[in-house]
Amino acid sequence: MVLSLLLTLLLTGAGLLQQRRTRRELGALDRSLQRVAAAMLEQARAETQRESLRQVQRAAEKTVHLGASTVRTLHMGIAAIPFGILEAIPATRDTSRLVREVHDQISDVVYDSITGTNRLFGSLLRRSLL
Repeated sequence: MVLSLLLTLLLTGAGLLQQRRTRRELGALDRSLQRVAAAMLEQARAETQRESLRQVQRAAEKTVHLGASTVRTLHMGIAAIPFGILEAIPATRDTSRLVREVHDQISDVVYDSITGTNRLFGSLLRRSLL
C-alpha cells in the first residue's frame, strides 16, 4: 500500500513536471506565433505603402509629362505669332526664319530634356519601389 502510494505520488509529480514543461513550451510557441503574425502584418503594411508610393509616382510622372506637353504646345503656338508676322515682312523674312529655326531647335531640346528626365526619374523610382 505504501509502495502504491509512493508510486502514485512519483507519477503525479512527474506528470505535473511534464505539464509545467509543456505549458512553458506552449507559451514560447505562442510568443513565436505572435512575433510571426506581427512581422506578417508589418510586411503587409510596407507593401501597402509601396503600392501607394507607386501610384503617387505614376501620377506625378504623368502630371509632369502632361504639363511639359501643354507648356510646349502653348509656347510654340505663342512664338509662332511674332515669327509669322516677321516672316511676312520681306525685310525681316530671312533673319526671322533663321531665328525661328534656332528658337524651335532650342525649345525642342529643352522640352525633350524635361520629358526624358521625367521618364528617367520615373524609371529609377519604379525600380526602387519594387
